[in-house]
Amino acid sequence: MKRVIFTLIFTFCLTNIYSQDTYVKLPTVKNNCPTIIIEKDIIGNESAIGTKKELIAEISVLKDKPNRKEHKFFNLTENGIIFVSLKKETAFRTQSEMNEFFGIEKNNRVYVNGYLIENSDYKIATECIMEIELVEPDSENKLEKKAINVWTLTKEERINGCERQKVN
Repeated sequence: MKRVIFTLIFTFCLTNIYSQDTYVKLPTVKNNCPTIIIEKDIIGNESAIGTKKELIAEISVLKDKPNRKEHKFFNLTENGIIFVSLKKETAFRTQSEMNEFFGIEKNNRVYVNGYLIENSDYKIATECIMEIELVEPDSENKLEKKAINVWTLTKEERINGCERQKVN
């Protein structure tokens, strides 16, 4: 009887460990850079924030992995998120505008820095776009159709990671 109970408990614990949410990302992504979200729904990078304290109204950092059901930004949190409110306007493009520009269905999936944006409310700061790639489906990425991947990271940051800069 003890063996059966132990086996059940062990199986239950093992299935819970592997049932945790995973991040939906492209297979080639290997960066350690946090996602920067401006004004609650614009994805950007450090260049949108600038280096002057006067432009920052509020800033907060999320380092822990949140719950997917409760947080629409869940998939962007693998390396943490920096939330920023600025005292200036940030120009942006919606996901549907970007898809339309590339001749893809408006509701097609969009990735940022290799991570799927799971919520269509998110926009991308235009000044932060470093590169846009059209990702074709293949056996490695297992995509069903073409997708856009928007890089807000420089090639150096993608390879070497992100350095933290001090705000003056």
